[in-house]
Amino acid sequence: MDISKLCEKDLTDWLRDRSQSFPSSIIQHIGDDCAVFDPPLKSNLAITTDMLLEDVHFRRHWISPYFLGRKSLLVNLSDLAAVGARPYACLLGLALPADLPPNYFHSFMKGLLEEGARWNTPLIGGDLSQSASIFVSVTTWGFFETGRPVWRSQAQDGDTLVLIGEIGLSRLGLEILRREGSSELWKIDNEASLAQWAGENFRYRCLKAHFLPQALVQVGSWLSENQVANAMIDISDGLSSDLLQIVQQSNLTAEIDLDHLPLPEGSIGEVNSLEAALNGGEDYALLFTASQKQMERLSSTFPSEFPPYRVIGHLSRGEPSVYLKRGGQRESCEAGGFDHFRS
Repeated sequence: MDISKLCEKDLTDWLRDRSQSFPSSIIQHIGDDCAVFDPPLKSNLAITTDMLLEDVHFRRHWISPYFLGRKSLLVNLSDLAAVGARPYACLLGLALPADLPPNYFHSFMKGLLEEGARWNTPLIGGDLSQSASIFVSVTTWGFFETGRPVWRSQAQDGDTLVLIGEIGLSRLGLEILRREGSSELWKIDNEASLAQWAGENFRYRCLKAHFLPQALVQVGSWLSENQVANAMIDISDGLSSDLLQIVQQSNLTAEIDLDHLPLPEGSIGEVNSLEAALNGGEDYALLFTASQKQMERLSSTFPSEFPPYRVIGHLSRGEPSVYLKRGGQRESCEAGGFDHFRS
């Protein structure tokens, strides 16, 4: 039996019957023409949307629908983390080919709903359709409990560049898929089986980083609430490319100290660790800038349960550009991250 044998009402009814925990401020959710909610008082709202398109962002035979459902929400949550917002609720636009088995939809939704429950981000509505290929669009709302939004454009002369999270692993995971991608991979819907397929820990970490990125939501909101970041961005298109966004919008020059840049401990094929770290993309680490006083506060109050932060460079006055420094040598860095209209 394929999805074409089901009607949209069947899928909507299945979704409406799933148990979710809704905040009291959500007045109406799935099952009406609109979801209605009463947003938290005295708070700015943040809203973001991301698309995942088959054969652009993923290949059907490389990722299970369960992992795809989880990733679809995680990449949205990373955008909220990048401005310091806490997640509130989400919408889903999903279009699937008619020849997919119905359990593809059920497995995808299981992943998305479980991830939503993990982050207190219920699904409150959306739209379902049929298409020639898989199309996913998630829109997520967030709010600011006590902090303020952190923009890309507010970096200051003399700020330190700080990175939280790992970079490069996702690109290496993609390279594993390109070199070894198996038609059996789409059946893997748990991390233990993924580790077994990978065969060794480094390869497993690369694949997990690609399939199930770490959304640093608590870290981002903590940075906002404690006012220790002037500017911030999540590393979705690549460190070099995303840092260029900060310096262009803040009208500053950035220098990355390669001796302090955390690199993956290995390479895959012709993709080395430095190339993966600088230009890989889909890392969803947080990159932010902080003044000397903010750095002092960060070092004394940063929660020990968070991933460690690393100082990787600094900002200064000058033409908006990114430079690399190693052993006293400095060279210009051309942004080489992902661009949908260039790649």
